[in-house]
Formats: sequence, structure tokens, C-alpha cells
Amino acid sequence: MQAPIYSDDVIEAMVDAMCGLDVCEEDKDIYREALRGLVRLGQAEQLLSMQLDFDSLTNGVSLSH
Repeated sequence: MQAPIYSDDVIEAMVDAMCGLDVCEEDKDIYREALRGLVRLGQAEQLLSMQLDFDSLTNGVSLSH
């Protein structure tokens, strides 16, 4: 069985692949944080989509009181 792949591992691999050895650490940090921002945005969009799907399936009825 393969080990799980985490977004931080993928981000580090992308930073290493794109930046190489000639890029300063500050530029790598900027690129790394931009990628993390994209991951967070994707997660937020996914959660919103799930909430909208749930709302449409339940006709907006909340389970909490």
C-alpha cells in the first residue's frame, strides 16, 4: 500500500522542481505560500459546493436547532 500524499509534500516537490538551486529562499517561500493559498481556496470551494449540494438535497432544512 502506498503512503498517503499530503499537499505540503506535493507543494515542496513543486517548489523544488520549479525553483531549482539558483533561486533565493525568499522567492521559494513566496512561491510556496502562493501554492498553499491555492490549496486553501480549492478546499473552501469544495466545502461550499458540498454545503450547496446538501442544502439542495434537504431543501435547506438545517439539522441543528
